[in-house]
Amino acid sequence: MKPTTIESLLTILPKNETIETDIEGLFFYCADKPSAMVSYIQEPSICIVLQGEREIYLGSDCQRFDNSHLMFCPVNIPISGHIKSACAKRPVIVMSMRLDLPLIREVLAKLPPKSATQASYSGIKWALDDTIMAAFERLIGLLHYPNDIYFLAPLIRQEIYYRLLNAEQGEKLRQLVTNGSHTHQISQATDWLKQHLDKTIVIADLAMTVGMSVSGFHHHFKALTGLSPLQYQKSLRLMEARRLMRLGDKQVTQIAIEVGYESPSQFSREYKRFFNVSPSHDIV
Repeated sequence: MKPTTIESLLTILPKNETIETDIEGLFFYCADKPSAMVSYIQEPSICIVLQGEREIYLGSDCQRFDNSHLMFCPVNIPISGHIKSACAKRPVIVMSMRLDLPLIREVLAKLPPKSATQASYSGIKWALDDTIMAAFERLIGLLHYPNDIYFLAPLIRQEIYYRLLNAEQGEKLRQLVTNGSHTHQISQATDWLKQHLDKTIVIADLAMTVGMSVSGFHHHFKALTGLSPLQYQKSLRLMEARRLMRLGDKQVTQIAIEVGYESPSQFSREYKRFFNVSPSHDIV
């Protein structure tokens, strides 16, 4: 990222809060101080640390991101992250762009066909090449020319998806929008889990619903999300519970039942183990 782009961003970004820009689906977080560990559900997105570094945890796996790699999240993924080092002179700037699946399909339809393959999924970390970064710089530049956003932003986003689809790991993005691929099947499963937090998982049934064997479902689910299906559901439940508690209009027992726990005491134990604080600590 060019220093001039960083300097121009710092003139418009508020500190220590996440904002959505006038470009639909484009978010920024600018930290001028270290941040505590935060757990959240990362929606399907491309995330880039434009300046500085942050640590991301998928389960117990820790990965460090700077401006040499992007984070590719093809499905809703429960993650935890923090910023260990940041200051006013050198803030950490994190950008994320929500994946637009219809637009990705539109771009893919215009590309020469490739032989059908199942990409081996090796995680959320992609090498960030100069062509991808250059396209993002042009998108960011539109923030200073709001009258141009309506016409130019969709064109630049098409270029970004074109670059991503043709990148070294672009097959993973192709599979996300290709019916029958492992990535697409797991995406369907994670969507179901998010929409049915209060339901008990029957792994065999969920695997059959998305057209996979039980063993294949387990393997590809963990490869894509870093978690087993049961761990994934537990993370979703607890993160949604924390969100509901911070709204301040429901009791702990009511929230526990709403996210699928039959036992409030089990909910409290698992909540404290996950967040290191009791549920009552997070009630607003």
